[in-house]
Amino acid sequence: MASTRIGVSVRRPFSSNKRWPLAHTHVPARLHKRMWPAAVIGVHGMVLIAFALLVPLSIVVRCALAAAGFFHLAIAFGWRRGASELCASGIYVEATARGLERVTPEGTKPILTWDGPFGVALLASYGRPTGLLAFTTPSQTRYVPARIDAREKTDDELLARIAVLADLDLVDAVAHDAALSSEQVAEIVRWVSERDASALGRVFSSDGRRAPIALDRAMLSVGHRCFDLTNPIEWRPLVFHELAGCATLLYQATWIRQGDAEIVLVAPMPASIVPRSDPPRHHANGKLGHTLMRDLRLFHASAEPPPAREMRIPIDRPFMMSVRRMLDAAPLARIIHNDSA
Repeated sequence: MASTRIGVSVRRPFSSNKRWPLAHTHVPARLHKRMWPAAVIGVHGMVLIAFALLVPLSIVVRCALAAAGFFHLAIAFGWRRGASELCASGIYVEATARGLERVTPEGTKPILTWDGPFGVALLASYGRPTGLLAFTTPSQTRYVPARIDAREKTDDELLARIAVLADLDLVDAVAHDAALSSEQVAEIVRWVSERDASALGRVFSSDGRRAPIALDRAMLSVGHRCFDLTNPIEWRPLVFHELAGCATLLYQATWIRQGDAEIVLVAPMPASIVPRSDPPRHHANGKLGHTLMRDLRLFHASAEPPPAREMRIPIDRPFMMSVRRMLDAAPLARIIHNDSA
């Protein structure tokens, strides 16, 4: 299979397991009733402290009121903290000697195995606190919700290396799901990188006929066709539409040519790619945000007539931008305009 041409570095076994729990970042509605008593007790405590400080009373009474107030605040804080702990989802990403697994109360599902080829990418959009950590193998793709709004500088640079601009429908769909924290996301990426550094940004997928698609910084394999990204290659982004009954379908596409090999990768056009409320630059925070801004340039494409059907290769919509990112970074790649193709 073409995907096996993507190199896999030597991997070292880990001596112990590691777990990263997913948690809800908001208080579920079922916990709101438990939060109200904590708020009332906290307010009561602050009133007692204010009363002790402002009302002229004996020192003994003041101390008693202040002590009672701080006691109420301690109770409220403990109650609220206990309620927050109930937001834990019971879901984990676990690293074992075999690979990565997703552990839920219903059971365990494999994400990837260390002895097989795999890739990891971060699907994100600026202005959104949550993205998707995408683990791809030749046989499956697993998504894990990930918080990305509280990144340290070193984590920001690491995640920017694997981040890809994703449409808002995909990102917003997991906004309220249990997710990894930014720190956990970076830790998992580092953990994976220790097993195979070339997996960062790599993508495995398949077309509509289940033919393998594999992409890394050196090679794009689509079925039996291989495009060497270290040699001269031509490409361009485009959009086109077709009639399907009474509806008009809009597609995004990437035309690629190298020597005698020529294909057009095709995927449905996303409904929305950036927040509409503010200018995109307002949301471009840190290196990750600037990376996503760069992807926005790659997203824009001119409208063209539909390409020949025999040239079209369907690709999963989230990974169209990964292809363009790799082509844009290829040292000898050249964008061909409509009038030159």
